[in-house]
Amino acid sequence: MKEGNNGGKRFNLGVISVLVALLVVSIVFTGGCATQPSTEEFVPSPTTTPVTPGYIQVYDYKLGYGLEYPEDWETQVIEVVDGEDVESAEMFTKPRTPTTLIVTVKLSNLTSLEEVKEEFKEGLKGLGGTILEEREIVVNSREGYEVIYKPIAAVKIRQVTFIANGKTYILICSTAEPLYDEYEEIFDHVINSFVIE
Repeated sequence: MKEGNNGGKRFNLGVISVLVALLVVSIVFTGGCATQPSTEEFVPSPTTTPVTPGYIQVYDYKLGYGLEYPEDWETQVIEVVDGEDVESAEMFTKPRTPTTLIVTVKLSNLTSLEEVKEEFKEGLKGLGGTILEEREIVVNSREGYEVIYKPIAAVKIRQVTFIANGKTYILICSTAEPLYDEYEEIFDHVINSFVIE
């Protein structure tokens, strides 16, 4: 019996580097940020609803949104570049994996999900990616556009976009394609916990 295979779930540094580079491109595509750490952090929300065991509930009072993320994930605020429309970008990562969640809030003049779809598809076309699924969803009384796509062969991303209060709220759930099914339930939970005032 051969040891050390782990069912093909070991990833070399090159794949992880490509994934990280892709996420940086995705952030720039969604509004332009630098990936320098910031001292700002989300504030744990005063619990108004029960927090799911194994998750941490956070709320951004300034931008009026909150979510739950796995308690064993690390967080990092991505510093926003002056002059950009991005108001906030927060990254959540599962340590020692290429699995990442990015929440971006940016000023927006988009007024419909149809405009969101058109903007997304135009940007993805420039990256040469492939849409696997897309649909309109409702999360906590907010309509959104959800798309699952592959920007490159080794990566699978689920992105949900909401429009509210003159802003676009974007959740990007990303991992290596072979790990996607393993993290899909977590992605579902984070997306379904997302609230906007």
